[in-house]
Amino acid sequence: MDHFSRRKFIKSTVLMGAASMVGCNSTPEVDDAKIFAPPPANSPASTLVGKVPTGVLGKTGVTVPILSHGGGYELNNVMVARAFDLGINYFDVADCYLNGQSEAILGKVLEKQGKRKEAFVVTKNHPKQFKDLLVMVDQRLTSLRTDYLDLYFMHQLGDAEYPKECVDWPKSKELKEVVEALKKQKKIKFFGFSCHAGILPQALEAAAEGGFVDAIMLRYNFREVNSDALNRAIDKAKQANIGLIAMKTQGGRVSFQEKADAFKEKGFNQAQSTLKAVWADGRMDTIVSNMPSLQIVQENAMAALQKEISQTERQMLDDYAKATNHLVCHGCDHLCSSQVNSPVRIGDTLRYLMYHDNYEEYSRAKDLFGKLPLEAREAIFTTDFKMAEAACPYNLEIGKMMHKAAHKLA
Repeated sequence: MDHFSRRKFIKSTVLMGAASMVGCNSTPEVDDAKIFAPPPANSPASTLVGKVPTGVLGKTGVTVPILSHGGGYELNNVMVARAFDLGINYFDVADCYLNGQSEAILGKVLEKQGKRKEAFVVTKNHPKQFKDLLVMVDQRLTSLRTDYLDLYFMHQLGDAEYPKECVDWPKSKELKEVVEALKKQKKIKFFGFSCHAGILPQALEAAAEGGFVDAIMLRYNFREVNSDALNRAIDKAKQANIGLIAMKTQGGRVSFQEKADAFKEKGFNQAQSTLKAVWADGRMDTIVSNMPSLQIVQENAMAALQKEISQTERQMLDDYAKATNHLVCHGCDHLCSSQVNSPVRIGDTLRYLMYHDNYEEYSRAKDLFGKLPLEAREAIFTTDFKMAEAACPYNLEIGKMMHKAAHKLA
């Protein structure tokens, strides 16, 4: 390393990593033997019966289960079949989930099972310009082996790669024209966006004013209950009859075992109780939950089949949130990033750290961090985060957390 600068070292490893990545716009080959393999002989038999309750997805008028299947993890024939058995027919994928394979896998499975028309298929793209969506939709249709999408999202509104003006995009005339063209061509039935950034309240209000957004997938968990700005925005979107889909419901699930033990005493684990808390809110039409195993599909479905939550359980969750608020980023990146004169991506970096530490998504977290601009990763080691920490309403040790992320994810 004395004769090989750190910058050159990082650049060389980034190039090697990029060479092995699957492009998001390609349709990768998938391993059919793995996708259609029977369950292991030692798989525990499920005694869970019944169908997950349903609700109407806002102005779409479509009936969807209150628990939906996120395709960011494992996805195969057995899991999709079991999801249908439990009444879970909403499948959320994206062009770059599962290293670009989620769409191809779901498309093959639905084709083999003959259940495309029974499924509510949702996918997404991260366009640079609105007109890019016209081409991107065709790529999604090819990957999914279908001629229409039930719901199409503009992915990660508020991401650092988008201009700041994106907060107003949900009421953009230009975007509306692109959406209307896609609907007229019958390539998509409904349109919306996903967002887990600090601009979420403003984006929700813009969507309510714009009138052409059908559904929104938003970061929402029991922590967000105490955000006045977000609650007002959710109410406004609900009044506009926009379908609301909760994601990241397990946000902030950190090592706080005594609280998890209290949930277990009632027969539900912490993850199940958290889902129940979100359902009890009453404003979310469905929760998209990343379910990486057959066991978790069944555990979450069990929580949905018995969705009431007691006042005691809600109090335990509130106590848990207060006790762990300082351990996880809450997505208000606009407050802290504006306080540093540096290209670092605080919100993105700490979100990837959460994926690694709290969700145990090790490969995904490292992959996403590796895709951040080189200067954003390098600057972590030379940036003074004191002003950012002073601006954080949750008193996060941002500098310490950023360094932790750099060492774990690089």
